[in-house]
Amino acid sequence: MRQTSKYEKKFGRVILALAAVVSIAVAYYPHPTRAEDNVRARVDQLQRELKDVQLKLKNRETRARSADKKAPAQDESLVKWHLSGYAVANFVATDAADQHDTFSGAQFSPIFHFQYGDLVLFEAEPELAIEDSQETSLELEYAMIHLMLHDSFTLGAGKFLSPVGQFQERLHPAWINKLPDMPAGFSHHGGIQPASDIGVQARGGIPVGGMTATYVVALGNGPQIGDEGFTQEGFGADNNDNKAVSGRIGFLPVPYFEIGASFEYARVQGWESDNGPATNANFTLWGVDAAFTRGPWDVRFEYLNGKLGSHYGRAEEADTDGSLIPKTDWEAWYVQAAYQLSGFTNTRIVRNFEPVVRYGQFTGDGFDEFVEAREYRWNIGLNYHFAPSVIAKGSVEWRDMKAPGAGDETRYLLQLAYGF
Repeated sequence: MRQTSKYEKKFGRVILALAAVVSIAVAYYPHPTRAEDNVRARVDQLQRELKDVQLKLKNRETRARSADKKAPAQDESLVKWHLSGYAVANFVATDAADQHDTFSGAQFSPIFHFQYGDLVLFEAEPELAIEDSQETSLELEYAMIHLMLHDSFTLGAGKFLSPVGQFQERLHPAWINKLPDMPAGFSHHGGIQPASDIGVQARGGIPVGGMTATYVVALGNGPQIGDEGFTQEGFGADNNDNKAVSGRIGFLPVPYFEIGASFEYARVQGWESDNGPATNANFTLWGVDAAFTRGPWDVRFEYLNGKLGSHYGRAEEADTDGSLIPKTDWEAWYVQAAYQLSGFTNTRIVRNFEPVVRYGQFTGDGFDEFVEAREYRWNIGLNYHFAPSVIAKGSVEWRDMKAPGAGDETRYLLQLAYGF
């Protein structure tokens, strides 16, 4: 509400005082002269002007009170924002006859956080990367509005990283991932772990004695089958009325050890052709994971098992009439161990090295187009931490390809990653 200024108050007092003095003078002289009549007229004018000023001030205060009720002012002290993110550059050498050694994967991913008090948090990560064709791609990794309704309950809406397993939601940023690439079957393309979805989710943590249990349940548009095969990256629109349900439950008996179980269920629409309408297929996915992160140790394990029911679709691009696509099964798992030498020695330079080893498998049966990325993979790497979030990585990767006609491959990977 607007306050009357000190100048307006002083002006009012002066007018009242002048009016009082003139009134006394007029009363003392009972037979007014012409000059006295002029003075009396001036007093009347001043009194009218004073009433006008008082009326204007009253109207202004009334409007201010009305505006306060309609649009309460936002407390700017509760608004906070933060910029973080990461950048990465790669080099890959290979012995595959049909591929070339190349610098690749130049990528910049800023992450924005905006928060209002303890009520609302918005987070978003766009990704800028150079494609093989020299073009620059821009993708939205996630964008979520979270309502923090309770210490143990947060409701979010938007595009989110899949809560199934640990890798996508927690480990995929290059400066956090211990190796230059993702485990077999956990990549964004051709893998079985969902990358992202668009919808709503609820999550939180619940103390259980001296331990902690975590949960997340999500409802989204789910996976789709298209020209790129079976895809589990967030679609901006659903192609059927069925929604995917996914989630994870975690349990931490101690702060540095966590075990979890994940699931996803969706109805996926097949292909519609002249021979008949599209059919829906059930898709189920479940998995377990564990992580031990204490001191210099980082040891992880994940397992996923997915099944897609038979449906009517296109067996190949030239299949204009459509075919019955058989049931497809997938399995993907990996185990990984990393140890930073700071736990072994305090010698400068040496203490910043971190050896890493990972072994994983991605297998499947059913429709060949959906399981062509099958492989067994070994990775042995050595990282150097220039700073906690500035890491240089080197890795040798042996890929034993299982798809018919796919040759084995040895790759040498270098990566520089910076998280900020």
